[in-house]
Parts: sequence; structure tokens; C-alpha cells
Amino acid sequence: MNRRARTAIGVDIGGRTIAAAQLSVSGRQYRLFALCLLPRAEPEQEVCPADAAALHRVLRRQGFRGRRIAVAAPQKQLLRAALELPVKVSGAPIGQIARMELSRLHNAAPDSFEMAHWELKAPDSSKPVTQTLAVGLPHEAANAFLDIFEEAGFDVAALDAPGAAAVRACGPLLAASPAMTAIVDLGWQSTSMVFVCGSALVYERSLEKAAMGVLSQRLTEAFGIPLKSAQHVINTVGLGSSASTSDLDRQTVEAIRRHTCSHFDRLVEELGVPLSYANRQYPGAGVQRLLCIGGGAGVPGLGSYLSERLGVEARAVAPSDLVESPPELLGKAGHPGTTIAVGLAQFGGGG
Repeated sequence: MNRRARTAIGVDIGGRTIAAAQLSVSGRQYRLFALCLLPRAEPEQEVCPADAAALHRVLRRQGFRGRRIAVAAPQKQLLRAALELPVKVSGAPIGQIARMELSRLHNAAPDSFEMAHWELKAPDSSKPVTQTLAVGLPHEAANAFLDIFEEAGFDVAALDAPGAAAVRACGPLLAASPAMTAIVDLGWQSTSMVFVCGSALVYERSLEKAAMGVLSQRLTEAFGIPLKSAQHVINTVGLGSSASTSDLDRQTVEAIRRHTCSHFDRLVEELGVPLSYANRQYPGAGVQRLLCIGGGAGVPGLGSYLSERLGVEARAVAPSDLVESPPELLGKAGHPGTTIAVGLAQFGGGG
């Protein structure tokens, strides 16, 4: 009577790592069942059969069950657009109009992609149009991507937009409407930001210059150390004075921290434009909370650093902040690089 159903395995492939998460479900309550973060076979390259094969080998050893997976669609292949469409009560074929507009904006045949669309906010009854967000994925790209996993023995239950998975995962920490929450995914190859009003994704933007790989490369060039060592140094030194740096001399620590602060200052500058846009679109509430996920969110002192400069509550978010985690998984569950994988596992409500 107390058995819990297990979700599909959420799989999020980044520039250098693959995150996988599986949850157990009882009623509407999620509990972490299995979690792992493994290095990619070919870092910074397109997803390849070697990635799927490595994932297949690791999952059972890490306690995962089943072959059903929900995978994050490749960000670069997604078609996105913010549209002004007729209000629903007009009787216009909203889905068809959205598809034609997305087709026109991306110069793609209307029947060449899958698409989802939703209203960004309740329409103003005094206007004949409402703001709508549309996202699509070309069939050709989707089929090639799915083939990689299906040939490795997986049953792909869903191909989901990473931004939607991030919103789903962070649900327990989202600010109540009409206040907004910004979710910043600090990845290796790019940093992306989504704005959420209530539980609805209303805006998405990619910030290429703020990628964590850019900072690691800068430290590699400045100090002559490998990329892997640069990542370790960033996560050791961080942005504040409280991090443990006993293995490094003071001059080196200060130099590393200057590089790190300079990188996140550029991130703050890039965040300023979309934050200003969101606050104009939703006057009176605006962005009240900023949640940091992804591999770069683990940098010590990042939350307080962003809070001071942006004037909003900011914090890193890991699976342990979102779902119940058994004691044996708490060590892994504290890594914000696995947060989107948790949101993917929740696709369709689990079960």
C-alpha cells in the first residue's frame, strides 16, 4: 500500500557533464530516488553516441531503475519567439497563427517542427491581442537527437525545453504571483535566464559572455593551469572571504578572486537589461527573487554577491532544496548542476 511509483530518468546534457535524476512519487510528493553527475565522453562537442553509451553504463550502478528517460532538448536547436496574437475569445485559430509566425521568424516550413505556445499573462480585455510565447524544435534535429538515445537502449518518454524543466524543478521556491522569479542557469557554454510569473515561464534569454567556460579559460591562460584545475580553483576561492583557501598564497587568491569578480560583474551587467524589461512589463511587483542553478551556481558567495549588486534576493538552488532526499544521496543532492535533471524527471507529473 505504501509503494512509491518511480518517474522517468531526467537527463540533462551540458557542455562537460551529464546530469541524471530519478524520483519516487507518492501522491503529489517527490522524493529523490537516484542521482548522478558524470563527465562527458567528448566535452563541449555535440551530443554523440558515446555520451548515451556512457550514461547507459553508469545508471544501473548508480541505483537508477528502468530505461524510460526525459531528455533536455539541445538549446541551440530550439526556435523561440514572443508573439502578439489575437485573444482567445476572438475565435481565431491561435495555434495555427503561432505556428505560422514562428515559421516566418525562423525561416522554417510550418510543418517542419513541433511547437508549444502559451499566454504570458492574462489578456487586457481592452486590446485585441495578447502576448504569447512559442517554442519549437525542428523534426530533423529532434529525430537525430532521439536516435542517439534509442540506439543505446533507452526509451525516450519526453524531449523537453530546459527552461521549462528549470521552472518545474524550482516550483517550491518560486515567488507568488504577481511577483516574478528569475532563474539563472550558469552553464559551461552559456548562461541562460528565464523569468517566471507565478508558475508560468514568461521570458527567456541566453547570455553567452557569462558562460562558466569563459571564466575557466581566463584562469587557464592567466595561471597556466588545466581547465579542470581552473574549475576546482573557482569553486574553492569563490567570491567572498569565507572560502577555505589555505592551500593558496594570499596574492594568488586575490588575483583569482579579481578574475572571478570581474566575470560575475559582467553577468550582473548582462542581467540588468532583462531585469529592467521584466520590471517594466510587470510594474508594481517585478522580479523579487533570483535562483541560480547549473554548475556555476556552486561558486561560494555567489548568492550574496548577486543580491548586493542587483537588489533582489538571490541564492543557489540544488535538488536538496526542492525535494526530499534520503541520507545516502544528500552529498550529491547539494550540487546545483543537477537541478534541471530533477525538473525533467517531473515531466508529466511522474508515475
